[in-house]
Amino acid sequence: MRAVLEYLYTGQFCSSPDLDCMELIVLANRLCLPHLVALTEQYTVSGLFEAAKQAVDIDGDVLLYLEIAQFHCAHQLSEWCLHHICTNYNNVCRKFPREMKAKSPENQDYFEKHRWPPVWYLKENDHYQRTRKERAKEDYLYQKRQLKHKWFFWHSSSPSASSSSTVV
Repeated sequence: MRAVLEYLYTGQFCSSPDLDCMELIVLANRLCLPHLVALTEQYTVSGLFEAAKQAVDIDGDVLLYLEIAQFHCAHQLSEWCLHHICTNYNNVCRKFPREMKAKSPENQDYFEKHRWPPVWYLKENDHYQRTRKERAKEDYLYQKRQLKHKWFFWHSSSPSASSSSTVV
């Protein structure tokens, strides 16, 4: 509430340690203060970005923020959340499978279309890895056969050479 009053009187956004960004977005949207919503979005995204740079797990927060941001017209924050989820799709799905399935059909469609890595890439990479393994196995068997033939050839010529020397 204090942040809203400061914004109303000064026209500026002032962050504080006890600030709950999502509550402020909800309140600012209800009071029809789109500029305060945008400033709070910017502050929230920069906080999430800094936390991610410090290797803090933000995936759960991002999933929670997405729906609140979409419902309360925080378009910049919702776009950033969608981008983060799509970029880290495999990790987010692994950690939060129920939450991902509970998302709206529109969000699920967006995730499927914009996920990284895309499904076609995963299929191609899997095919490549299987083919590479098969090729390595074939090469190993071929080299093993070649060594066997060389060994056989060396042994077969060796006794004939020794027998020819004894005959002569």
